[in-house]
Amino acid sequence: MDTFELIKQIDENAISFEDFACLSEQGDLIDFVNSFSLNIAKLYMKNEIEFELADGAMNYIFGFMTDDIFMNFSSNYIPSPAIDIYDAFDAGEYQHSGDSDDTCPIEKYTKPHLIEVLETYGSLRVMSEVTS
Repeated sequence: MDTFELIKQIDENAISFEDFACLSEQGDLIDFVNSFSLNIAKLYMKNEIEFELADGAMNYIFGFMTDDIFMNFSSNYIPSPAIDIYDAFDAGEYQHSGDSDDTCPIEKYTKPHLIEVLETYGSLRVMSEVTS
């Protein structure tokens, strides 16, 4: 299953946290969520998926990273860049105090943060496929 198919399953609420965890290669959930999050960011920045789809997938990833399945594996640690990418999309969800009504939070907060994250973590391996 490729990244886009997995994002669509997440969007359709068709994959449980347990099934999602089983997709990680060799059981490395930290590498899995980081790689998957980087893929989401790259697809979004290349305009291959819409903000709402990417944001929804990152909300799912955040839920997964705060679930007992992941927390028990990671010793209660939420890794970067996954959390940074989640934060970037989260910042695009709402109008920030102090911003004018015509300020687009996606343009002002999400995209610059994603550029920074992708520049910082660009050398990390990004998964091309997720195995089931």
